[in-house]
Amino acid sequence: MFFIFGINRKPIGKESRKIYRNGSEVNAIITIYRTYFELFFIPLIPLGKKYSIFIPHSDEYFEQNYFSKMPEDLLEICRDVGRKY
Repeated sequence: MFFIFGINRKPIGKESRKIYRNGSEVNAIITIYRTYFELFFIPLIPLGKKYSIFIPHSDEYFEQNYFSKMPEDLLEICRDVGRKY
């Protein structure tokens, strides 16, 4: 099946940062994605940023999308990192 248009997200940045989680300082890997409206696989209109965070110490993964919610404290850290990109 051939799609003419759609919505896609592309990673625009990845950063490792130390955060406080459950009373200790741990490393977190934060990835920033930009969401685009595409036409024939060409990104035309940027729709916004989405974030994901992975904490290897406790093996936790959070993603900001339509079906899952990221905790507010982690979302603020991701937004702080996303201001660079």
